[in-house]
Amino acid sequence: MTTTSAPAHARRSGGGFDRWVYWVIGAVLVVLVIVGLVTWNSATNNQEAQQKAAQLSQSFAKAGFAVPATTDDIARWLGTDGGAVCANPGTALGKATLLDFMTNGADFVGRRPVLVDRRILQGELLILQTYCPDTAAKYQDLISKFKFANTIKN
Repeated sequence: MTTTSAPAHARRSGGGFDRWVYWVIGAVLVVLVIVGLVTWNSATNNQEAQQKAAQLSQSFAKAGFAVPATTDDIARWLGTDGGAVCANPGTALGKATLLDFMTNGADFVGRRPVLVDRRILQGELLILQTYCPDTAAKYQDLISKFKFANTIKN
């Protein structure tokens, strides 16, 4: 039994240049990721974000809600513009997402809507009034059509 070697065109030639290109591409990607993370973090947690987070904390306390996080955490999550909360609250996608969350949690056939406590949706309304007041009225119109029940015990 004789063995044959791979054809000349299939043999790897040199390989040093290929490795060098991969190292350069990898280094550039790492630098871009680091710059992006530093830029994003500094842009979302500034003085304006801290003021809005403090205002939201006061709104929660005034409404009788527990403040869910520290002011620094709220500023980091919502930034200066409200982040994803303000992105689409009264649109068709926002309504569909909201209705999807107001179900019994079943996965398929047994899935059905449930009555929720009004306070659950008022928390989002407080966020909208603080970060994007122009969309708060549209959201308030949307939730005014829902039925509510007292489901949360104090």
